Amino acid sequence: MAIEYNRTMKIKYEHDERLDKKKEAKLAQQLQNKGLNMIDSYWSEVPEYGYNSITKKTSRYGIYIEDELIFDVKYISTANEIVEGLSNKFDDVCTDRIVSETTKKDWVEPKGDYLLPNFDEYSPYKPTYVDFEPYESSIFDFKEIERDCKITLDNGVQIRIRLENNYNCMQLTFTTFWFCETVQRKEAIEEHMVNFPLEILGKVQSVVEKVLKTKQFGYDVENVEIDCNFKAITLNESKCTPDIVKMTREARKNGN
Repeated sequence: MAIEYNRTMKIKYEHDERLDKKKEAKLAQQLQNKGLNMIDSYWSEVPEYGYNSITKKTSRYGIYIEDELIFDVKYISTANEIVEGLSNKFDDVCTDRIVSETTKKDWVEPKGDYLLPNFDEYSPYKPTYVDFEPYESSIFDFKEIERDCKITLDNGVQIRIRLENNYNCMQLTFTTFWFCETVQRKEAIEEHMVNFPLEILGKVQSVVEKVLKTKQFGYDVENVEIDCNFKAITLNESKCTPDIVKMTREARKNGN
């Protein structure tokens, strides 16, 4: 019988207020500079965060009488209703989409709150955490990245990482997935879902906390609230043992 194991760890960094859009954009830039990209769950490309030129497209719908633009409206449904009404008085009435572009310098806002490592331009599966030569094998050589931001590791386990800008805290969430054909023993579950991805969890925690604790953002990264749960598809659920929580938190020290 196939079974899915889930392990979810939530780390909450408390703060008096939520980051505004400008600070959130600066957070995205600093995380990207350190190798973590903020994207949405249906990403197509990774934006270049920072204070950059931003081009925005807007669409309106023009009302034309005898090929002359009379006025425009926001919605196509409104335009169609107007054309239908004017057709009783004019023979040549139509609507067409009007697209305009504006470009200005501004802070690029995060495209989402999922975190993915920074991959090089030649291979979407090779991260650039490793910046030394010759290249050495690392757990960051991910096997696959799915469009729902699940990272597949060499042992078949998947990880999804999320950083949410909430009203009273910044919440870092690691969700680990393991799909098995049969029920697994506790030791195997811990080896696959805790020990093997520990390096990744430690590195991500280290990067996120280095940014959050700066004066610019001012988060407390030591006194954190942690919630960790294991769950199987049978809906049997239990709290993570204290040693697993401690092991995961200690891993950040090795991510420097």
